[in-house]
Parts: sequence; C-alpha cells; structure tokens
Amino acid sequence: MQCNGLEGDFLALLAESHGLNARVFSLLRLQLLQGLASLGRDGATYRELKAALEVSDGALYANLKALIAMGYLEPEKVSVENKELESYRVTPAGDGEWERVRDWLCRFCECGGDRRAEP
Repeated sequence: MQCNGLEGDFLALLAESHGLNARVFSLLRLQLLQGLASLGRDGATYRELKAALEVSDGALYANLKALIAMGYLEPEKVSVENKELESYRVTPAGDGEWERVRDWLCRFCECGGDRRAEP
C-alpha cells in the first residue's frame, strides 16, 4: 500500500515508529511537549498549563513528572508577584523528541488521509 505523496509504504512507516518513545503517546503528554516546545526557553508555569489544558491537578502533575523523568522537561522555580511558582520548559532532548514525533504523526496522518474518500 503506497502512502499518498510519500516515498515508501505504510509498513515502512509503522516500522519507523519503533524508534519513537511510546511513553510520549498520550494526548496530554503530546499537548505538553507541543505547547512547551512552542514557548521555547520561557516555558510556562504550572498554573498556566493547568488553565490552558483544563485538566485535573493529578493528571497534570503525573504527566509533567513523567516527562521530567524522561528528560524532556525541566522544572524551574520562578518568582511572580512575590510568589514562588514552578515553571516548566522543554529540554533539547524533549525538543528533539517532539520534532521526531510530530514529523512521524504528520506522515502517519497523510498515509491514512484519503481512506474515507475511497468508494
């Protein structure tokens, strides 16, 4: 099966997925990596992430800790309005993993993009 607009086939694309970190593939972890990668070195505070993602404290905390343990995020204490807050930013390793995952997801979606249009 040829993928639309891609060199190679779908099986090769699936084989390539073995080089990705499967622990990153949850919606919240992908959202965290994408959002923090787009913010660059400034990162975001816990409060900002919680408000933007609209998730529970438990879910956010667990996923942030998992990404930190993988080496993809780094926490930092910042002072905002005389309050010490936890801020998070993507590491170079996290940025690299996000690029690999994003590129693979784009190609994966492109492979299946015309499936519904077939008779």
